[in-house]
This record gives sequence, C-alpha cells and structure tokens, in this order.
Amino acid sequence: MEIPQVDRLLNHEKLKSLAGEISQQALAHLVRQELNELRMSIQNGDLHQADKCPEADNKKISSEKNFDGNLDKLAENVVKRAHQLTSPGIKRVVNGTGVILNTNLGRAPLPFGIGSRIQSIAGGYTNLELDLETGKRGERGTKLEQLCRVLTNCQKAIVVNNNASSVMLAVAALAGGKEVIVSRGELIEIGGSFRLPDVIQSAGGLLKEVGTTNRTRVADYKKAITAKTGMILKCHRSNFAISGFTEEASVKELVDLGKETGIAILEDLGSGALVPLKSIGLEDEPTVPERIALGLDACMFSCDKILGGPQAGIIAGQKETLEKMRKHPIYRALRADKLTIAFVEEVLSLYLSGDPFQKIPALALASVSEKKIKERIESFIKAHSEALANLELSVCQSQAAMGGGTVPGKTLPSFALVVEGKPGKPVKAKSIAETIRHADPPIIGIINDEKLMIDFRAVFQDDEKDVLKALENVNSML
Repeated sequence: MEIPQVDRLLNHEKLKSLAGEISQQALAHLVRQELNELRMSIQNGDLHQADKCPEADNKKISSEKNFDGNLDKLAENVVKRAHQLTSPGIKRVVNGTGVILNTNLGRAPLPFGIGSRIQSIAGGYTNLELDLETGKRGERGTKLEQLCRVLTNCQKAIVVNNNASSVMLAVAALAGGKEVIVSRGELIEIGGSFRLPDVIQSAGGLLKEVGTTNRTRVADYKKAITAKTGMILKCHRSNFAISGFTEEASVKELVDLGKETGIAILEDLGSGALVPLKSIGLEDEPTVPERIALGLDACMFSCDKILGGPQAGIIAGQKETLEKMRKHPIYRALRADKLTIAFVEEVLSLYLSGDPFQKIPALALASVSEKKIKERIESFIKAHSEALANLELSVCQSQAAMGGGTVPGKTLPSFALVVEGKPGKPVKAKSIAETIRHADPPIIGIINDEKLMIDFRAVFQDDEKDVLKALENVNSML
C-alpha cells in the first residue's frame, strides 16, 4: 500500500475536531509534514516506524510501495502537531533548580500584579512618544529616566533591548572607527557564546587589549591611549571570578584618567544591582548608584538580572554622553518597545518604597532563610506523604545561586525535596524528572547523585500545589 495522499488524510474524521482551531491551509501543511517525515523514515529503513504505524511492527521497510500504514495513527499524529503548534510556546514553569536567575527559565520573575497593570497598555494606544503636557511629540522613556535619576543619581538614562545592545550602542556612538580599550582580564563571554570582542567589533569599534589576564593597572590603560582612542570600557566580571595573584585598575582610577585625557570611561556592570546585597551575604556585588557616584560617563546594566525586571538594558550616566547615544542612528534599531518600557517603569517604581527585598521576587527569594525553606519542605512531606505513598520523600541540604551571570562563586544555602521510589517500587531519577517536566505546569528539578531533587529556594508558595499534582502523577505510575 502506498503512502496515503494528502487529501485522504486531510479528510480523516479525527481531523474534524480541529475545525475552528486551525485553518485548512495550516492543517494541510501539517499533514504534508507528517507524510514527508513518514516517507523519509521509510526510505531510511527506520525500524522505529512501528510507533507511527503499528502494522509495520519491527520489519524493515524498503520502499513506499510495501507500506501498510495505519491512517488513524497518522491522523492522531497530525492532531498532536496541531495542538503543539497552537499551544503557547512560552509557558509558566516551576523552578526547582535552586538557581534564582535561571537563564533557561527566563531569568528574573516579574513582580506579582504587574501583568494586570500592563494589560490596559497592551490592548490600546499609549502616549509612548507624546508629551501630554504640550500635546507635541515627546521622547519615549521619559518617566523611566526620571526614575533612574532618583534611584541612581544619574543625569540621563535610556533603555534598549538588552545589555549587549547597551554596549553596542555605546561603542557605535562614542567609538565608531576608533579604539575601545579593554583589559584582557575582562574580555568576557556571555550566554549563547556571545563574546564582548565580537560585540565591540560588530558595532564598529577597534578592540585594543591591555594588561594581562590577571593583572591590569591604570598605567596600562594610560599607555594605550592614542589619538585613535574612542573610549575605555571596564567590564564587571559578573559571571566568573579571578583570584590569587591579581590586580585591576579601580573605577575611580579610570575616571580620574578620563578627566585627565578627555577619554570617555564606561562600565558594563551587567547584573544591575540597585541596592547593596550585604543583607543576603552577597556584599561583593557593586551597585549602579555606587558606580555613578564615582563619575563614570555611563554605566550599562541588565534589567532581567538582580534588578528583577524584563529583558532590557539600561544606560545611565552623564547627559552629554547619553545624548550622543540617543541621537545615533543605531539607537532606533536597539531601543525598547512600549511594553518593555512600561514593565521596567513598574519595576523601578517598586524600588521607591525602599523595601525591594519584599517587592522584587528575585531579591525576595534570595532573602528567605534556609531554615524557612527546610520547614516548608518538611511541612510538604508531612501533609502529602499519604497521597504520595509510593514515593520516598526526604529533605536534604543544597546550595542555591543567584545565577544569570551574577555574583560568581557565591552560593545561597538552601534545602531540596528529594523524590525516590519506595523499596519495591524502583524508579529512575531521569524518569521522574521527565514525568514532572511534562506536567502542567512543568516542574523543573535537578538530578544529583542519581536522585531527583526539587530545590525550594525558587519555588513560590503557590507553586507547591503544582509540585504535588506532578508528583501524584509519578506516584500513580508506580
């Protein structure tokens, strides 16, 4: 029997359930995908076609002619494709990894309630570039700039897509075709294999390395300055640490050098901490206000890391420097949209209360004591041990982290829920992890020493019911 024609599968009874959910044109595309995949598998002699076509069993199929297909099974596969295509690609998950700013999980969780306040903006028109006082065209991000002035004491601020955009805009506006001096010990690579030298060169800057990996003095920067120098860029090593026989020029030394030579001094601060983190044991992380106070021409940082907002980059600093960036043509390509600006405004407004460790989720999660985390897990086990009778639940110490390329080498003491099968009901940690990962919402845990662990450091109180539901599914399978 030949592979069925597109129309035959398209008119199958099972596909009628998709009426109103997906157009006939899109459905035909999915049918062709399914049949093409089947055809390729047959041509390759794929033994696993038994999954798509039970009648094929484990016999090697050598041609399309001898395919004895199961039309119902193919139709079911198309329905699955349609549901997968129409369901949200980005969905809420429960973070049981112990990494608060988990890049794979979207980094900083946004403050509760922000979404509802933004909804009115998303569904209508806004005064994005309209000055309501004068009725004339205004500048986007005016309110955001006012907040940054108060919170960081900068003269001016602009917001772009992310922090890499901040660096790119700064280089293009201040050092296009000129040299950008950077210490060899600060030529960082961020997630996804994006490297600082590549960003600089893509923006039209000429990278000029100074010093060595472990020691760079202010004299090295001074010696490197020529008529071709456009700017000096200092990069905070937010995702790795260098220890031992080290030395680096301080921001103050570089600012003084900038005043002496007329060269712009900028810093990529990365993590975007607006308040000291000493209270949660991360006292070494520099803050944006501290850096601005030292006299930098501009400080660049992420919004979706310690600051606790959406993906965006903020550049804050001296008015003259920021005006050059805002007027550069590349700014139009990198500037943030209305929703991003609105989200950042809302998050920054929460800092005005002076209590961000309660209102910013990333900071609130990092502030919870390990004792409280342990008590939560013990209460969870006590309350649900009967419902999860086939599972061995226990609590163990763990080490959480801020993550997201921040405070390298620093950990936060935590505790995790350990999930195993009871004696006589063995189940592999990998199997448990896969099952709860396919729950609704997905639960993302970690496997350590062949045991599935759900670190409660970044598990919100309301998430516990979802953890229970997912584990009930595992329990029922044993």
